[in-house]
Amino acid sequence: GAVIIEETISYNRWDIGPCSSDGDLKRNETGELEMIPGEYSVTGPKCMLKIGDGARAGRCLDVDSERNQPGGLMHIYPCVTKWHQLFSFGNGTIAPRGAIHASLPLHIVRQLENKKKNVTAQLCLGVKGRGDADESSWDEDKGKNEEEEKEDNQDAEVGPHPWEQPDADLYPNGRKSLQLWSGQQIQTTPCSNSGAVIEWYYVPFIIEDYGDEEGMISDADASSSEKSSGNSATMSETDEEL
Repeated sequence: GAVIIEETISYNRWDIGPCSSDGDLKRNETGELEMIPGEYSVTGPKCMLKIGDGARAGRCLDVDSERNQPGGLMHIYPCVTKWHQLFSFGNGTIAPRGAIHASLPLHIVRQLENKKKNVTAQLCLGVKGRGDADESSWDEDKGKNEEEEKEDNQDAEVGPHPWEQPDADLYPNGRKSLQLWSGQQIQTTPCSNSGAVIEWYYVPFIIEDYGDEEGMISDADASSSEKSSGNSATMSETDEEL
C-alpha cells in the first residue's frame, strides 16, 4: 500500500539516501525494511535521512553535537555526511528489527576505551523513560548549558510527564504506550534498551498528476505517479507491544 503525498502528516515524510553500497535494503510486505549485511559491513548500508517537506526540506536527521553517549537528542541539521548523520537499520542481530541506529566509528570507540568510558557502539533511536536502562548517568554526562537547565526547571514546575503518571495505561507486558511520548524529542539509546527503542515502518507515497478531469490521474502519467518506495517514505513508529 501507499499514501497520497497530500495526505501525509507534515514533517512526517522522509527521504532515505544516499546510502553506502555495501549490503542492501528491501521493504517487506509488513512495511519493515529488511537489512541485508554487506561483505564488509555487518550493519548493512548506512543512509542519510532527509526531511521531505517544510521549510527545512532536504536537511538531515542528526545526533545533536555528535554526542557519542546515549541520551543525545535528535534534530534536523544541514547535511555534513559524518557518522552522526548516517543511519543503519536493524535486522535482529546488532539492533532490533525495525530499529534505526547510528554506529560509532572505530576511532571514537578506541578513544572512549582509552579513557575508560562506557562504550555503546550502536545508538538506536528511542524515547526517554520507557526502557529498562538507568538513564540518570546520561543526563550527568551531558554537561547541560544554562538554557537546558532552564528548560528542566520549567519541566519540574509543570509536573510529571504523561508517562510518569501513576495511572498511565500499560500493555500486558508492562510497557507504556508510545502515544504518551507524543510531541517529545527522540533521543539515542542503547540498542539493548528493551522498550525504549522505537520500531519503525515505511510507507511509500504517491504523487498524483491530475489530468483535465478533476480527481483522475492522466493515463500518460499513471506509470510514473508513484514515488520510488525504495528511497522515499513516510516513517511511522509503531505503538504495538515492544
